[in-house]
Amino acid sequence: MILIQGALCTIEITQDGLDSRAEAEAAVPNTRKACKAQMLALIGQLAETRTLKSPEQFRNEGQGIFAIKANCGLRAYGWFHRKRRGVFVVSHFIMKKKQKLDPVDLIRAIQNRESYEDA
Repeated sequence: MILIQGALCTIEITQDGLDSRAEAEAAVPNTRKACKAQMLALIGQLAETRTLKSPEQFRNEGQGIFAIKANCGLRAYGWFHRKRRGVFVVSHFIMKKKQKLDPVDLIRAIQNRESYEDA
């Protein structure tokens, strides 16, 4: 499913991404409600430019999986589609409490990539 159509990149989202988005956004503290808007702005910027300004906001986590990071701890994991140029697929969203990547999230994103690209 297409989330955002930008000038240089199309952002698509998996079913797991749709399901996890509401849960992750609900975990954002009430004092940081602007975090949701920041995440949407970061995804929009990625669609327009295929990159983000700061390496702290868009990081390669290994094995072709990238993390889009909002300041409050909201994360979106995804990858650039291997066969369709100009497509970034959001695997899932989480609310992080620590900086390091949880291996479970990497495995989840890789499994989502395999099932999404095989379909």
